[in-house]
Amino acid sequence: MNEDDLPSTLRALLDRVAIQDVICAVTLHSDLDEPEAALALYKPGAVIDYSAVSGPGSANIPVEEHRRNLAAFLPGFDKRQHQTTNFEIRIDGDEAASRAQVRAIHTLDGEVWLVHGTYHHRLARTEQGWRITYQRADVLHQEGTHLPAIARQRVSDRAAA
Repeated sequence: MNEDDLPSTLRALLDRVAIQDVICAVTLHSDLDEPEAALALYKPGAVIDYSAVSGPGSANIPVEEHRRNLAAFLPGFDKRQHQTTNFEIRIDGDEAASRAQVRAIHTLDGEVWLVHGTYHHRLARTEQGWRITYQRADVLHQEGTHLPAIARQRVSDRAAA
């Protein structure tokens, strides 16, 4: 490696790590019931497409609406864990695109809703660092698909009590 390339190489590595950190932090904050911290990692106006997971009503919606949809059922699970890996990141100036594999585990009364899929993200560099502008989840495999409805009912019952 030529010494003249070192600054741009270091910048690219730092950007890649920062992008991975943002994508992983969104799910970590969601799993730990920290929705405001998760939302802060999106750029205002970000769009989410979870239609492959939740149906056509969750295609290309504002991130705030997506977070409200999640709040209606995710807290009904006993525990949740997302593992995101195998990142492919392309950076073009102040914009980036990422693909990564995800495995999401949601437990409820000893049963498991398991989702394997691929995340697609677009990000922009902001004064606060990299922020997500678009997020899509494609499903490869699911088990326990009856559990989100039970979790949603739990959240509803808690709100009514």
